[in-house]
Amino acid sequence: MLKRKPMAPSRALRPETDRLEERRLLSSIYGTPTAQVSGTDPSGAHWKLRLYGPGTLNVVDQNGTAFTKANSTTPDLINTITVGGAISTETRLVGTVTPGANGASQVYFQNLIVTPTGELQGIDQQNVSFNHTVQNGILAIDMPNFWMGHTSTSKPSTSSQIHTTAQSAGEIYIPGGVITLRFGGVNADYTPAGGTPLNQTGQNNEFQINLGLPIITGTSIIVNKVITDAQAATSTTTPPFQDYATFLVTGRLNLFQANEIDGNANLAPSQFASLTPTGGTSPGGTFVISQGGVATGQIGDVRVGGSATNFTTFMTESPLSVAAAQGELDAKISNFYIGGQTNNVLLVAPSGSRNIQFGLGMDNVTISSLAISSLRANRDATNSTVTVSRSIGNMLIGGDVTNTNVSVGTYSSLFAAANLPPQSAFSSGSGVFNGDPPPTITNHVIDPNSQLLEPYAQNAGFLNVKIAGSVTNSLFSASVDPNPSGLTPSSVDKSGVFQQSSGNTFPFGAPSNLVLPRGVINARVEGAINNSTNGLIDTSVPINKAFFARTVHVFHGPVVPPNVPYQPFKAPTTYHTGQNALKGLFKIDRFPVNARNPQAPKK
Repeated sequence: MLKRKPMAPSRALRPETDRLEERRLLSSIYGTPTAQVSGTDPSGAHWKLRLYGPGTLNVVDQNGTAFTKANSTTPDLINTITVGGAISTETRLVGTVTPGANGASQVYFQNLIVTPTGELQGIDQQNVSFNHTVQNGILAIDMPNFWMGHTSTSKPSTSSQIHTTAQSAGEIYIPGGVITLRFGGVNADYTPAGGTPLNQTGQNNEFQINLGLPIITGTSIIVNKVITDAQAATSTTTPPFQDYATFLVTGRLNLFQANEIDGNANLAPSQFASLTPTGGTSPGGTFVISQGGVATGQIGDVRVGGSATNFTTFMTESPLSVAAAQGELDAKISNFYIGGQTNNVLLVAPSGSRNIQFGLGMDNVTISSLAISSLRANRDATNSTVTVSRSIGNMLIGGDVTNTNVSVGTYSSLFAAANLPPQSAFSSGSGVFNGDPPPTITNHVIDPNSQLLEPYAQNAGFLNVKIAGSVTNSLFSASVDPNPSGLTPSSVDKSGVFQQSSGNTFPFGAPSNLVLPRGVINARVEGAINNSTNGLIDTSVPINKAFFARTVHVFHGPVVPPNVPYQPFKAPTTYHTGQNALKGLFKIDRFPVNARNPQAPKK
């Protein structure tokens, strides 16, 4: 008996996309661009922007004239790149640059906007599909030779949307979020022909990179370099004018990666200076901020391969306009790494830090964190301050420690230290976001909420530290308050500094110290300890003492320095998971094959 061949399931019963349709979709994303615009930079470099997937693309110059095929060879500067109708999981923007005859390979733009116009939100809230996630962001932007600069010949005249005390020098605005953003970086020193340099405008100028919450994965930012600058103030009682860049991400920041962070260390922003009469605060440098919203602010990795100057990183569980409640545990950072020299580096992690690493020295670094799992520096620690509310599990310094203070079991309101928004439109906020240095043992601050002088000692501070060098004019403390009477505002002057006692401003080791019972320090030091000229320690304390806690174990002997990677880095490059959205674009970056790019992959 013949058996009947089973019938294929009906598409009406099990609908599915035709295979041919899938091939066409892939072809449109990776093959033929949906839209493309090309032009020529005044430097002679030729550029092309391609949009893959749903959406449209528009590029205009300073006069609002669109770049077209007719004027693509006419040298002109880019003012604004606009992407409309993008879908978060499908749309990609790719920018490539062909060097000019003179070798110029950088193209500058002032603004990049991805409008939230890809999908419309449902109107009927009773409809079961009303909660459908609207995809109004973009999957990836990959334009490594496009740099952000002020391409206008007139000085900025519109207030920034992030720091309202500054003028907007340029903006990347993607309210629907971007999963991976890769571009050349920010150059505050770029000046177009006929323009006024930003550091001669007599005002604060800010480049805003304002990224909303993507529907999946989180955000990754990859740049070559960020260059900020400053201008000396016209009065000795006012702070310098800052020309700076702020990377503000809503939700989790998976990765911020840069080869170098440059800034003007001689005219440092006020969040790196001690509280002195300057006539006001002036935030600046490079900010990397993860703020909360629908999702909490949190950072996976901050990686700077080279040096970093005037670099500030913090995270908060609430939007910047809302004061976060103290004690929240999600505003944390997993890995913070700088491979080169540091100069004015500030990290505030209200909910804690896992791994903090420095490929060279930890110089002019300020760290305020709930706790730190591991802190390592290959070389010296100089002019730095580490303030931790709980404990440091493993601290390893590969050289000398000079003019550096490490305090654990020392409480401060870290969310307020990062950002305390103004209570009204007529008042100014505080915190490092607004240009105030964080509280430290040499910079006590009255918390505006609790009215307590911070930081102050709390119990159970724990520190394990190894130092492969000497200790000079430095101290390490665990759950010790050098002047407990300073917990009331009446014992400080207007700047928040302790009144002097016996000639020492902060007499660690004095009989009046509050030494809490569960503070523990385990230390191993290879070199000598000399605190003979340390004004933070009571004169009755032996000069070879640098560790203060109820229980202190100090051993002397050899210490093996850490092995944190630093330049030149080993090949091949290990890519972070946050760069997964760029897969398929690395080839497009180098397409097509020509004499200028002989290493481009062939089809």
